[in-house]
Amino acid sequence: MKDMNKLIVLMGAIAGVSIIGLFMVFFLKNEKMAYIDTSKLMEKSKEIQAVRKQNELEAQKVKANSDTLMAEFQEELKRYEQGLSRMTSKEKQLSTQLLETKRNQIIQYQQATQQKVQQEEQQKTQAILVNINKYISDYGKSKGYKIIFATTNGNIAYAEQGMDITEEIINGINK
Repeated sequence: MKDMNKLIVLMGAIAGVSIIGLFMVFFLKNEKMAYIDTSKLMEKSKEIQAVRKQNELEAQKVKANSDTLMAEFQEELKRYEQGLSRMTSKEKQLSTQLLETKRNQIIQYQQATQQKVQQEEQQKTQAILVNINKYISDYGKSKGYKIIFATTNGNIAYAEQGMDITEEIINGINK
């Protein structure tokens, strides 16, 4: 029964791809089309590269701060362990609670700062992508394209030479 369901799903997928292919052949055969390799676009965009570089620097600062906090915590833990034999049970309990609280605060700080750096990168990247998409739209209209496909990691099995306009778009956005 599972094999039959897999076969039905596979046949449905093949039918779907065939329908899309037929649509493109019959309805778009005389229309101007192109595609863009979005991974190459993201890799070669100067603005995206600048944001990534800035993010890496910020992540290094966050890591340095976290490492400093963790080193201070380790020193404090070492002092606690060295003085353990001289402490009363009440002092041990209080010191343990304080160390645990400090460790949790450091972990929360690390998570919050990493999340902040990631969110900032996403926001900056999203703003750049809005501009890139507008550029692509304007480019497509000015060049008479009816459709421009976006592909990632080579999702297009075949296209005639000249349909890949990635380099043209990269040159345009990097001006």
